[in-house]
Amino acid sequence: MSLQRVGASGCLLFALLASSAASPSEEIAITRVERFTDNRGWNEAGHGPTHQFVVTATVAPSGFPTLVFAEKDGARQPLTHFAQPGAPDLYVLWQRFDPAASGSWRIVAERGDAKAAPVSTPVLATPRQVPLAGNVRAAGKGAQPRLSWQLPNLAGFDIDRIRVAVLGGKRVHGRFMSTLYVSDGLPPGTKTFTIPSGILALGERYIFQVMLEDLEVGKLENRSLTYSAPYTVSRK
Repeated sequence: MSLQRVGASGCLLFALLASSAASPSEEIAITRVERFTDNRGWNEAGHGPTHQFVVTATVAPSGFPTLVFAEKDGARQPLTHFAQPGAPDLYVLWQRFDPAASGSWRIVAERGDAKAAPVSTPVLATPRQVPLAGNVRAAGKGAQPRLSWQLPNLAGFDIDRIRVAVLGGKRVHGRFMSTLYVSDGLPPGTKTFTIPSGILALGERYIFQVMLEDLEVGKLENRSLTYSAPYTVSRK
């Protein structure tokens, strides 16, 4: 059939199909790859207490049909798309701690026919189980509670900073899935912190997380996570 017989609308459709067929595969990229250990304490956020390796990668574009894997010694494990308010393209792999698995992992990603350039995770120089902070409490009823905690015996541990996170937002089966806020690094001897204004909303429920963090050349290597009891911002 000639283009003359198809008409103007047919010519437009033909041009669109030809353009679509000629377009290259969508590019995909891996950035901001991290690997560290978590020592996670008991909590009511719905996250089981454990000592584990964590691999994170930012992969864009994210979501279906993007697939992300960590490869090591012939094994391939999928990373979960774990979108957060400030990190919509985040992928994570959680793996029970095993000293023999402290070497580098190769992160690969694909989206249809497109494949990202592989990126290797850092090698953990000294994977260790950082002790948990104790007695994390929130004082007050309003949107700027004052948190306090007790530091464990850190002899032999090189803790470089403490950070505080706020967990809240949408929950799935009672689990707090979103990290809404993470503080800047606090000095390693810090025992109190006041939540800044504009983070918490009236009537909402939150859990606070205190992180003792060991860095290696400026990158997170080991940390412990200790949680508060659930906190509801009073309307009064």
